[in-house]
Amino acid sequence: MLSHPVIDAVLERHHAALGGDERTYRHHVYRCANYQRELLGGELPDTAALAWAVHDLGIWTAGTFDYLGPSADLVDGFAAEFGITEPELAQTMVLEHHGVRARTDPLVETFRLADRVDVGHGVLRGRIDAEFIAQVVERFPYAGFHRFLVRSGLRHLVRHPLRPLPMLRW
Repeated sequence: MLSHPVIDAVLERHHAALGGDERTYRHHVYRCANYQRELLGGELPDTAALAWAVHDLGIWTAGTFDYLGPSADLVDGFAAEFGITEPELAQTMVLEHHGVRARTDPLVETFRLADRVDVGHGVLRGRIDAEFIAQVVERFPYAGFHRFLVRSGLRHLVRHPLRPLPMLRW
């Protein structure tokens, strides 16, 4: 999948907030969406596309590394526009995508796994073929994504040493 109308529209609206990180975030979103699509073995539902578009946006829109809540809140502003009939499911995907344990809902679980594949640089790829990951990364290069994560994480750690990874969920 090279594009998706929901993802493209949401990212376009947040172009200014993303600033110089727009390409980095866009590529992360599309890598993850492709991984989830592969895990699902079919098309990516619009509900998941919306969740991908906003899943980390709170980093930029709310200016925080404790971004899950602000990111999930963005779903409401777009759900009706795109005909998303299950905005709660999209919010759950966002809120649970850094969960340590498996989730029972297949859409939430494949969302979580797809993000893990990308954040883990494809090392924890589960049942996704390594060649497929390489093809996706070739089309949507990391573009400094992992450097951004480390830099943002360290900045947060200095300010909040007792809560170094606020996005992790049990």
